Amino acid sequence: MARHRRTLYWGLAATIWCSVAASVVPYWSGRAVNALERQDWHGSRVFLAWMLGFTLAAGIGRYLMRNTLIGLSREVEREQRESLYSFLLGRPFAFYERQRVGDLMSRLGDDVGTVRMATGPGLMSFLQVLSILPVTLGLMFHTSWRLTLAVMLPFCFLALGFYIIGKWSHMVQQKLQLAFSALTTFSHETISGERVVQAFGLEAARVAQFGALSRRHAMLSMKQSVIFSAYAPLSALISGVSLLVLVAYGGSLVVRHALTLGDLTAFTGFLVALAWPMMSMGWSANLFQRAKAGQERLDQLLNSPEPSLPPAESITLPEVPAALRLEQLSHRFETGRGLGPLDLSLAPGDSLAVVGGIGSGKTLLLQVLAGLREPQAGRMLVDGESLSEKTIRRHWAGLGWVPQEAFLFSDTLRTNLAMGRPEATEEEIWEIARVVAMDELIRRLPEGLDTIVGERGVILSGGERQRTALARALLRRPRLLLLDDALSAVDAETESRILENLRGFLGTSTLVLATHRVFVAETCARVLVLEEGLPIQLGTPEELAAQASLFARLKRLQSLERELVRGA
Repeated sequence: MARHRRTLYWGLAATIWCSVAASVVPYWSGRAVNALERQDWHGSRVFLAWMLGFTLAAGIGRYLMRNTLIGLSREVEREQRESLYSFLLGRPFAFYERQRVGDLMSRLGDDVGTVRMATGPGLMSFLQVLSILPVTLGLMFHTSWRLTLAVMLPFCFLALGFYIIGKWSHMVQQKLQLAFSALTTFSHETISGERVVQAFGLEAARVAQFGALSRRHAMLSMKQSVIFSAYAPLSALISGVSLLVLVAYGGSLVVRHALTLGDLTAFTGFLVALAWPMMSMGWSANLFQRAKAGQERLDQLLNSPEPSLPPAESITLPEVPAALRLEQLSHRFETGRGLGPLDLSLAPGDSLAVVGGIGSGKTLLLQVLAGLREPQAGRMLVDGESLSEKTIRRHWAGLGWVPQEAFLFSDTLRTNLAMGRPEATEEEIWEIARVVAMDELIRRLPEGLDTIVGERGVILSGGERQRTALARALLRRPRLLLLDDALSAVDAETESRILENLRGFLGTSTLVLATHRVFVAETCARVLVLEEGLPIQLGTPEELAAQASLFARLKRLQSLERELVRGA
């Protein structure tokens, strides 16, 4: 809010203007009634003119107040959303492993919305109360201090009621936001995994679970609504009691000639002027409680223990492949599974295939090589320099990364292909498309490269999405190319064509690929065999095939499988 201090001051000035003008209106009404009692017609018209003038001034001030403060809250909301979005994009890989997409979306949406309501309508109502109370109470004490104390005594109970309701509202709001987060997460997972849900016939079970989460959210929402709706009746009750005191005690003062009829009329106006601010004080207190719960969840997100990634920068890289060296590198999870210790050296332009069973550490090794995970022990050197926070952006600038699950954005095929290199020409895109055997597919699409692929590339098959992700990485002309089972969903014939085309890239990039297919591994100069994260074999494909080893056994089994497929 510091950068918006000027706007806040203007909003405060408009609020004071509006409140002072609205507070003075009952004073002039009382003077007009006193003039009528004295049969001073000219004086009564003058007082009514003053009353009209202050009413217009209050209306103008109210417009300026709302325009300034509500506009300020929208600006704060925009900045907070952009700041959170930038924060999320700067989080490391480990951050997203322990976060749920639905929960993050609820924080960006619902929690930021509660903060906006507090900084806009809530702050406006609070400032109105602070500015209208001194002026109105001052005029009331000036008129009759006895009657002022009498009519304001019930409002002490209003403050106590607001405090109790506010504490209760805060607790319910915390539970409500957690329930909304769970509902959002469940909805996101169900919609994203609709194929699995339909394939296993889980529609009824998922609907039942969604219903249970919805009912809990609805129950807490209704509970919060009940709490919120208690503010108005409580305010109305206290205002009614004050009005009874005004009529009873104020009327007796008028009868005893201790108070004029005009003063009693002014007091009635003062109470009316105080009624809405006092009622809105409860509303703003509820908004502040909601915003407090929302800001606490946002602070939990912003105070995540993972260090922030260094900012992006423009980097010029040498046009030579990267050199890698791992020295006693290891990364283990709490379960004991993981990788290493591992020593490995890759010269510029070298190619390495990583082979192993499920859970052997292939993907983890590529994640470490990509700089997505920091090694817990040992170190990784890129071009002779240790990979650290200072060098990670330089490493990523020369990286081509194709994970197991190819992710495409809901945009055109052209945008997805050129995402890592937006300046790529049409000829370069088509050249890479031919390398990954996508040129015929693109020609068949209704709008070619400008076809919208849908959310996560829904109009493409699994193999087509993998080829798109591979083309996106190759188009960058990376110094280091990491392929994590990047052709697992591609048929054998197409895979053979792609592997043959990829031979032309060998030597221009340092290549590391993880695979369970031996004939894919044979395209690389060397093969690393992992078992439970430990290296058990390292050598050329020919050397390992000649040994009694896991690699040789896999080759015999897969060769037999291919022969059976061809025979069929």
